[in-house]
Amino acid sequence: MGSNQEKEKAMPRLRYITESEKTPVAKELITSAEAKGAPDPRVVSIMTRNPKAGVAWVKYWNALLYDGVLPHSLKELCRIQISIAHQCGYCSTVRSNVAISEGLTEEKVSQLPNFENSEEFSEREKSALRYAALFKRGEEAIDSDEVYDDLREQFSEEEIIELGLFCAETDGVGKFVRSLNVLSWEDACQIDPSLEVWDQRTGTLAG
Repeated sequence: MGSNQEKEKAMPRLRYITESEKTPVAKELITSAEAKGAPDPRVVSIMTRNPKAGVAWVKYWNALLYDGVLPHSLKELCRIQISIAHQCGYCSTVRSNVAISEGLTEEKVSQLPNFENSEEFSEREKSALRYAALFKRGEEAIDSDEVYDDLREQFSEEEIIELGLFCAETDGVGKFVRSLNVLSWEDACQIDPSLEVWDQRTGTLAG
């Protein structure tokens, strides 16, 4: 009986696509997710059930995450930081295999709560992470000349546009994905105990 309860707990609130429902495009997107690691194929398997908006979103997210003028690994750092801030168990444990191949390590990820004082991060990365933290805090936190003056010291305006869109997508869709209960925060902390430590140490990341 306990195993059935655990199975029910693990089920997302919206079901995964079935094999018979998969279009060629859905199969391609799921296969790509399996290879790249992010977005996780579980969520892609939910989104692609909607052949219009869901498929369009997965394509847009892939373009935003992997293409553009900003380094992918920088965006991956911002994604992880925002994901931990809204305690999304799924998003917090997902890792991009592409970013890993580019040199992003778990040691560096573990320094995110203290990024301002860590030598692991470049000034550009620190600037982007400051913006991501403020973005997560709320719209008023980023609505100032000082915020954009800080960004302009490290980024072109074209790069700032991409960073803003990326943070908006990570924050907004991340809240939706969190509510799908693909993986609870409690389960994520069991997979990666350091998440619980972050929760205790950092009010801004956990709040």
